[in-house]
Amino acid sequence: MTDRPTPERKTRTRRLPPRVQPNTGLPDWPATPSDDPAIEKVRQLAARLAAVMDERGLAAREVARLAGISVNTVQVIRFGKGWPDSHAIARLEVVLDTALWPAHGDHA
Repeated sequence: MTDRPTPERKTRTRRLPPRVQPNTGLPDWPATPSDDPAIEKVRQLAARLAAVMDERGLAAREVARLAGISVNTVQVIRFGKGWPDSHAIARLEVVLDTALWPAHGDHA
């Protein structure tokens, strides 16, 4: 076996600010709009999901079961405790038969 020099690891510097939970600084989530456009999209998604669930009398556990995702994922989206992934959003839209992600230019 030959001794090979260990390649030096390049240190990556983060150019973007750290990602915070969408609900950070919004105590009345999802009722209070955000100035951050990305957070605002997620807030509108959460508000729409909550409204559809309330209108149809659906609990998070039932929605999760129907969508094939975890209850935690449904709750994280509803309460703005994390950034939803496209797979979860797509599954929710299919099972609820409604658009949840706001269209470009939509403002609640």
